Amino acid sequence: MQPLPTHLEYQNRRVLLKYHRAQTGERHHPPNALSAIKELIARGARAIEFDVGITLDGVYILLHDPHLERETTGVGPVRLATHTEIKRLHLRGSHERVATLAEAVAVLKEAEGPLKVQVDLKETVPLSEEEADWLYQTLKPLLGKNGVEVVVGCLADWNLRTLRRVAPELELGFDPAFHLDVPVGEFLRLPVRTNAYGYLDDHPLGYRKVLPTPRYLADRLEATSYLVPGVREFYLRKEFVLKALDDGFNPIEHLHRLHPGVAVDVWTLDASEENAREKLLRLLRAGVDQITSNTPLALARLFELASP
Repeated sequence: MQPLPTHLEYQNRRVLLKYHRAQTGERHHPPNALSAIKELIARGARAIEFDVGITLDGVYILLHDPHLERETTGVGPVRLATHTEIKRLHLRGSHERVATLAEAVAVLKEAEGPLKVQVDLKETVPLSEEEADWLYQTLKPLLGKNGVEVVVGCLADWNLRTLRRVAPELELGFDPAFHLDVPVGEFLRLPVRTNAYGYLDDHPLGYRKVLPTPRYLADRLEATSYLVPGVREFYLRKEFVLKALDDGFNPIEHLHRLHPGVAVDVWTLDASEENAREKLLRLLRAGVDQITSNTPLALARLFELASP
């Protein structure tokens, strides 16, 4: 099998390529499939991501959505189905069953590394401490494994704080988009208001434009970055970063300054989108540490074409 690109070399820096939902862009497997994870490991991926939700009986399973119908042959909320019921379902477009996190951990235990695994916790309902501990116990066989780094990422800062209390040894990653973001698409999400600066942000500081935009962004990003203590990495939406750069503010540089040694990931950049090469170069110049993509293979080729 063809080895997979692991990073981009840019100005003496190695910028990791992260395989979003365990996808290469070749469409060999459904998103979040156990077979996709196995292929990534076999082909030498360095950073992979998959999504997890929790079932009625407290089992973590590899799905992105809170409802079953888009990704599986089932219907209804994931939270209202048992893992036994979900295990009977197939991932759409395939004969493959929905995987549990425990099954993914068993596969990852055999990986040689180096490998970073981001477990993207999609649950926004507040986790009980028991549910947080179930996640920790499921991941525990990977913790301390030589060559494998596990980071649990989430939009819900309240769930990350619960995980921090229950399992201090877990590495955590935080996406502040519930607090500071940009309007993208037409569906309603948090924050619900586009403020005076053109950002999605329900904080009172954005009710009127009384500060220069870079100063407003610096204040808000600093405040949100401390919502979860001791995070390993931050995740920023690509559109947010690009708009902030247009407004004269570099959020990646700001987070590096506030949190030395912490990585900044930008999501999700695909080679097929308009002006992908220009966006990629802007993010690299801004100092991004890791880029999340559904098409990392094509993005690496795009980078080669863009390089002098």
